[in-house]
Amino acid sequence: MRRPLLLFTTLCLFLVLDLAAQFGYRYTNPELRDLIRKSKLDEHLVPIMEEYGVDCWVTLTRDPCDDMTNVIWERDIQLDPIVEYIGGEEVKVPAAFIFTVSGERIALVAESEAKAVGDTGIYKKVLKYTYNREKGHSEFLESLGRVLRELNPKTIGLNFSEDEGVADGLSYGMKRMFDRAVGEELAARVVPAEMVIVSLWNRKVAAEIQLIEKSSRKSAEITIETLRLIKPGVTTARGIFDHIRKRMKEEGMGPGWQEWWCPTVTVSAFRLGRPPSDKVIEHGDLVVINSGFLIEGHMSDLNKAAYILREGEKEPPELIRRLFATGLEATRAAVAKIKPGATGYEVDLAAREVVKKAGFPEYPHATGHTTGVWVHGLGAILGPPWKAYGEKIRMKIHENDIYAVEPSLGVYSDAHGGNLRMHFQEMVIVEKDGARYLTPPLTELILIR
Repeated sequence: MRRPLLLFTTLCLFLVLDLAAQFGYRYTNPELRDLIRKSKLDEHLVPIMEEYGVDCWVTLTRDPCDDMTNVIWERDIQLDPIVEYIGGEEVKVPAAFIFTVSGERIALVAESEAKAVGDTGIYKKVLKYTYNREKGHSEFLESLGRVLRELNPKTIGLNFSEDEGVADGLSYGMKRMFDRAVGEELAARVVPAEMVIVSLWNRKVAAEIQLIEKSSRKSAEITIETLRLIKPGVTTARGIFDHIRKRMKEEGMGPGWQEWWCPTVTVSAFRLGRPPSDKVIEHGDLVVINSGFLIEGHMSDLNKAAYILREGEKEPPELIRRLFATGLEATRAAVAKIKPGATGYEVDLAAREVVKKAGFPEYPHATGHTTGVWVHGLGAILGPPWKAYGEKIRMKIHENDIYAVEPSLGVYSDAHGGNLRMHFQEMVIVEKDGARYLTPPLTELILIR
């Protein structure tokens, strides 16, 4: 039994590493990665800290296996996911990355790791300490306490959160070490850095915007191209999946989410599953494609829809027309509300009211989400006051935020074999006076004759 189990475990490991290699700043072209994350910190960090009342933000981290003897290849595991955004991805032994609202940037790292951290160009000071078997990390605690006492901040943001896992990277052991290092007075000034992390992760800079715009443009072009190639009675959901994946590869891009599920194809009441469905597309089917193209660790999230006309039909049935018209109105209502200073709750309410007023059931998800290095990114959620969304629905929308806006409508239809869903999704960027579509929005249902 051991050999099959070993083979299975090895295969799972390679699959995880393969997926990990596609996402995040750590796996972007190194020069581009450093440009993006330094630009984010230069442009956004101090205003974010001011907005949320955090005078000093401290990220404490180490590799789960800090014995260098065991580190025999580049590892993907980190205790705190934010380290790749602040230049700490090479750290193995205890380290502290300190940012202040006055613009100080201090890295406290072991001597052996100082060059890698310094080479990022992020930190104004790189302080070194000696880490060895005799001293362990005792020198680290002494230096951390000294630095923070000198800074004497009113509030100290640490990476813990009840609602957002990505902002919950501080381990219990590291928190105990922190308390011991700084003493009771400074430890009492600790506040969650949740909103700093969520906001920094989301705020876009010029290089990111260019990548996401390119991804959106190619996704829209190729998805519409694929819909227009449908031949009723011949084309299958698998055929659509394979064509889009082939075109992705030709463009030098990859799938924006799970390999087996991107693009996602829904044919009337039949949704593409795993593996891709062999469902043949027939006259009278509604086809909705959700696609996202990955380029340099950044991706889009778009939907396009088409109806396959039956023999003698000049337009879709009334139900399909109502679904499309309501979805279009809801999308426009949401986009009209997106502007700097608005909240995600306000945007969601505008779209949700359109759907409810038209007599359709309320959709069971948020109206929109940010997109970037993750297809469902961090930042303000364009959603209702449901517990899962926490305070992110009340976060302010900011200029250069990018959102996928996706109201949906569902209704049972005997004629289409079950629950029929019209799912809109458009990508928009927030500008000074409102939102701009990254690609021309779908204003008419594509008809296949």
